[in-house]
Amino acid sequence: MADPHPRYGAFQLPSTGEEIGPYAAAFHNWLRALLAKHRDTLSHVVFESPILPTKTSMATVRKLTGLAWHCEWLCFLHEVDCAEAHLQQVKKFFAGHGRAEKADMIAAARQYGFPLENHQNDEADALGVRFYAISQKWPQHLPESMRIGLIGGAAVA
Repeated sequence: MADPHPRYGAFQLPSTGEEIGPYAAAFHNWLRALLAKHRDTLSHVVFESPILPTKTSMATVRKLTGLAWHCEWLCFLHEVDCAEAHLQQVKKFFAGHGRAEKADMIAAARQYGFPLENHQNDEADALGVRFYAISQKWPQHLPESMRIGLIGGAAVA
């Protein structure tokens, strides 16, 4: 269930300005293909809660909340359980404190033994979300290093 050496990566959504259609289509096509590819082994999807900037456009609000809505809808259609993880909780679990910066998340991922290709923090955040979700639902399946709290925020045993 909780492979200590999961496949991971990042998907960059296109920059579309105020236009939502192409942005939504790119996400839909990527997630639909991912769900189809792993349909025989996938039981859960966990996504990071949308974080809305203090000052933002309505298009950004629709894009970010739309990603969450669409993820839950596609998972429902594919009969895959779907859950949401709040970034501060993920950061506290994975990097030791809820206000962890990009460098902290990358350092935590590397300390846990995950080489990262994407230095934008996307992979580190994705790993944090994955293992946070496992800690909440299946803590017995966490890698030993995360159960004993080597980094500080991961003590759940």
